[in-house]
This record gives sequence, structure tokens and C-alpha cells, in this order.
Amino acid sequence: MQENAPPRPFRLGSFFFGWVFPGLGHITAGNAARGLYAMLGVMILFGSGLLVGGLDCVDRREDRLWFIGQAGAGPIAFAASYANDALLKSGSAAPMIEMPSYPGAPKVTVSAFKSIAHANDFGTLLIFLAGLLNVCVMLDAATREPGSDRPTSGRRAGDAAGAAKSAPSSAAGAGAASPSSAKEGA
Repeated sequence: MQENAPPRPFRLGSFFFGWVFPGLGHITAGNAARGLYAMLGVMILFGSGLLVGGLDCVDRREDRLWFIGQAGAGPIAFAASYANDALLKSGSAAPMIEMPSYPGAPKVTVSAFKSIAHANDFGTLLIFLAGLLNVCVMLDAATREPGSDRPTSGRRAGDAAGAAKSAPSSAAGAGAASPSSAKEGA
């Protein structure tokens, strides 16, 4: 990295669009390929969490601390939590069953579709990781140069400049005999 490089500006618009939908911040900044890969990664993690643990894995009220990380995935986390409240906790998707409780304790009813045990834990964790990954993607979208995922001649942007500087000197020396070609001719 160059020592005299100016600090990169923080693009609040790209950060916000990245939260609205994963990868959208990169796409709006002109880094479409990077945005599509980020979108694919976050959505696969989020979808895997829903497939493993069910809709109950995203819950704003019961799993408040987990939901803070899950909310990094954007409005899709809030939509999943709303669907959990509207479908599972209301009893409209499946019948409500009464959970065993201690004598004198208030009765607790849950949906018959409530996920339990390790499946719920793994689903909650996968969706949490999707939210954290999206926060990293949002920060990258806010600080990355627009259009920086366009191909260059080298692996890094500095390699392209280095290759251009060395090209004229190697072309000038092409006519002169190299030590290895002198040995071959002898």
C-alpha cells in the first residue's frame, strides 16, 4: 500500500443500500461482480439457516441478542421475524400446543412447528453469521473505490503499473544478446 495514499471516503449511500439488500451497495457503486458474489454468499447463509432451523430462528422478542446480529442482513431479517410472529406465534400456520410447566406457573403455548434443540441453534447461528457477513460487505462497499473490480493486467492494481514501467526497458534489451543465448551459439 502506498504511504502517501489519501484516505478513502466513507460512502454512506453504498453502506445503506448494502443493508437494504445484501450486495446492493457494491452494485450501485459499480462493482457488480463483487456485489453479486456477496449477495449470493449472504443469501445462501440466510436461506440455509431458515432451512435448518425453520422460521422460528429469527425472533426479535425471544432471541433479542441473536437478532441484533441477524438484523445486519437487512430487512429480510425483519420480514422473517414478522412472519414468525404472524404465522407461528399466532397459531395460524399450525396448532398451538401447551408446554409442560411447574404447578402454579403460567401456561405456555407454542406452535407445533417450533424448532427445538440443535436444529434451532444451528439455524440461529447461520442467520446470525449471514448478518455479520453482510455488515462486513456493507463496510467494504462503503470504502471500496467505485469500479475497482474491473480486470487489470496484473493481480493487483500496483502490478499493472509495474508491468507498464518494465515493458519499455525489456523491449530495448530484446535486440541485445543475452548471456544464455551467447552460450547456446558457442
